[in-house]
Amino acid sequence: MSYKTCSCSYLWRIERSPPSYIFGTIHVSQEHVWPYISKEIRQAFISSTHVYAEADLINMNYWDDFLRCVVNRTRRVERSTNVTTPGKVVDIHLMMEARRSNKTTGGLETPEYQCEKLFNFANSTIWTLIVDRIKSRLKNGTLGEPKMDQPEELLKTYMCSELDDAYMEQLWNNTEEFDDIDVRDENMSRRIHSLLKKSKKRRYFFAVGAGHVVGNRKHLIVRLKKYGYRITRICTYEKVILKKFGCTKKKMVDGCIKKKLAPKGKKMFT
Repeated sequence: MSYKTCSCSYLWRIERSPPSYIFGTIHVSQEHVWPYISKEIRQAFISSTHVYAEADLINMNYWDDFLRCVVNRTRRVERSTNVTTPGKVVDIHLMMEARRSNKTTGGLETPEYQCEKLFNFANSTIWTLIVDRIKSRLKNGTLGEPKMDQPEELLKTYMCSELDDAYMEQLWNNTEEFDDIDVRDENMSRRIHSLLKKSKKRRYFFAVGAGHVVGNRKHLIVRLKKYGYRITRICTYEKVILKKFGCTKKKMVDGCIKKKLAPKGKKMFT
């Protein structure tokens, strides 16, 4: 069987009627990613009724619960690092756009879990200042103002769909952030399964870090398939991405389905 030059996107379709989608994001400023995202991903997002990210960072109540957890912890922190407010990364951009479009939004992980994970980065006083600043930016709509340093190599690797097994294994071995990724994948898969069971009429769009959905391990997609879901990775081809990021043209990756031609006047992936 032959295919046109094509590569897998970071979009997976959960095969049900209507379909739901899982999108692997990257934690960099959205202006470096979203303008170049494929039309298949855009259409999946636009057609959704419910949008969930790893954490519901645009919800004031989320930050109240997060800070309450931090303050209630009794362990003293000996060191403090420079923790900054998040810029408008892809995840936050998606959540804010979903809110503007009157979609239901939510998080796959609880404030308490995020609190446990991030507590050692700073003491409760610093976290109070950080959360107050974030909530202030949420109120006046300036959450996306801070400039973020962009990891150029990671950005190119992501945009060119080159996050293969070897690259991810190297990243996991050198990054503390992935120490608890198996636990997080299990928790998020349970949460997604619970949401999907609630209603067959909802069109979900789940945005999670790409590290949760790629690699030669029991990642989020593998765990969801254990529940019996049929999940398909979507193929895409965008000349503008190849040109912008200097991607090497390559054939379709194994396990990725090529988009079908839509009948005249109809859209696919809706």
